[in-house]
Amino acid sequence: MYIFGFGSLVNINSAQKSFKRKLENSDFIPVQVKGFKKVWNSIEHVIFDGEEKITDAVFLNLQRDEKVSTNGVLLKITEEEFEFLKLREKNYSCIQIDSVEDFKTDEKVYTFMTTNPAKIANASNKKAFIPKKYIKLLEDGLEPYSKEFKEEFIKSYSNFSFPIKDGNYTFSDPIQNKFAKDGLTNEN
Repeated sequence: MYIFGFGSLVNINSAQKSFKRKLENSDFIPVQVKGFKKVWNSIEHVIFDGEEKITDAVFLNLQRDEKVSTNGVLLKITEEEFEFLKLREKNYSCIQIDSVEDFKTDEKVYTFMTTNPAKIANASNKKAFIPKKYIKLLEDGLEPYSKEFKEEFIKSYSNFSFPIKDGNYTFSDPIQNKFAKDGLTNEN
């Protein structure tokens, strides 16, 4: 099976935290997925360093739109790796992708996207922020890819619909934070 990454999983250093095996740049297959676009609307609760209150942070998500396609990467994964990814992406729904352009496989392709209406940000979320560190994580992760892939990827998420906030942050959910920040480093 494959997982489609469109956010932090595009970054090899970030993705590595969910894998026991050492990932190589060659494991990441740049692709276009039909019927989806990237949007800033996935709410996660975080705590920024130096603050005590929980803040709504907004991260990239996918939204269905049959008229468009978006780029990202495919990673071939095992069942065990899929289970670890489910912990890392625990607040997202696991969705099967039906149409990957110019990539043929008999195996299933999945992605994680926010579908719970309570976790979808909108204009009424006046105190929500996009973490600047997350944008940097995305941009740093694009380094190994072609110029065209990078430009298209950045263009696909450049419509920042919320203010950007600087600073380090942790997820308020300890399980999510462990798998997103520390990964499998302490797993037996």
